[in-house]
Amino acid sequence: MTIHSTGAEPVPAILGVVGPGLMGLGICHAAALAGVHAVLVGRDADAAQRGRERWSGELAQRVARGRLDASAADQLRDAVTAATDESALAGCALVVEAVAEDREVKQAVLRRIEAAVPRGALIATNTSGLPVSGLAGSLAHPGRFIGLHFFSPVDRMALVEVVVGRETSPATTEAALAWVRHLGKQPVVVRDSPGFFTSRVFAAYLDEAAAMVGEGVAPERIEAAAAAAGMSIGPLAMLDETGLALNWQQARQARADGLPERFCRPLAWPVLDRMVNVLGRRGRRDGGGFYDYPAAQFRNLWPGLAQAFPQRAEQPAPEQVQHRLMHAQALAAVACLEEGIVASAQDADLASVLGLGFPKAQGGVLAQVERHGLARFMAECDALAAQCGERFRPSDWLRGRNALR
Repeated sequence: MTIHSTGAEPVPAILGVVGPGLMGLGICHAAALAGVHAVLVGRDADAAQRGRERWSGELAQRVARGRLDASAADQLRDAVTAATDESALAGCALVVEAVAEDREVKQAVLRRIEAAVPRGALIATNTSGLPVSGLAGSLAHPGRFIGLHFFSPVDRMALVEVVVGRETSPATTEAALAWVRHLGKQPVVVRDSPGFFTSRVFAAYLDEAAAMVGEGVAPERIEAAAAAAGMSIGPLAMLDETGLALNWQQARQARADGLPERFCRPLAWPVLDRMVNVLGRRGRRDGGGFYDYPAAQFRNLWPGLAQAFPQRAEQPAPEQVQHRLMHAQALAAVACLEEGIVASAQDADLASVLGLGFPKAQGGVLAQVERHGLARFMAECDALAAQCGERFRPSDWLRGRNALR
């Protein structure tokens, strides 16, 4: 198989991944399943070998559970080669950077990748929210650079956001779309912006929940409202899964970059900062966050939450909690449509279902608004604005529309 690159000639379909963490391994797995050889580069021999061993261990677990036969596991294992230096990427047609969500770290890695790969190769970042155009500033040839935002766990999440930067060439976008489809994923093209589409909409969901914790709303009530709305996972559980420390770091980075306040997660900041830096509750991978994890398949809300964030005597109605969680997402999606971050309501709906766990039965984040009725939705948002803040006030653009598609 060959994939056309930004050059005149196709290049062999070898995928490079820099960063042997959870996302990097997941991308390698997707490549192996698609019959593509992957080169996995770690920062040193130990990191590369640990990544390779984690990959091998995951395959062994699948065999033990009857989800994969031994011969297929061997083929997948052989499809991934571990390396310790970017020079191993010289034969790759696409290289995906999948290191920590730190701009300086990513830019240093991207410079090394560009020095190692052929001129026609694509270079991508797996960032979940750092603007691609900013990262491109580290490259001599930014036209071949693009964002490919995979979702965790990669083997179960079908969506890839294809993030087109200011200098990304049309040929690069076309080639990236071909790669994503060959890897068995569903691409949605989005315009470069802080948080892109999915992270921006998802942050609205998570941040509204964190704000309610800070207001003294019972965490059980928040999680129950999300479940009643059909969300696949509650916002507090999802904050744990993605990492409270990572969410805090993203907010801090946005502040350091001087982004507008709406991108700096002001609602969630006080709770995130207290959880991470005062209470030492950094998320599931670090032992616990909003939840404790006494066993691999179980979680219980952390008892210390009641002392850390005392609950108010009069709790809001379940309907109001649900509206806050769901309407916050919808308004963020509407803003992305208004600003041209997504090209259509259909793309927004597809991304919300495949990438965010939005209720499939509702058709997606904007389809749900239309099913609800625009007039009713805006009236409920106006009521929330009066009770909870102007962030819920519908924009003039939305008020001037009869439909979203």
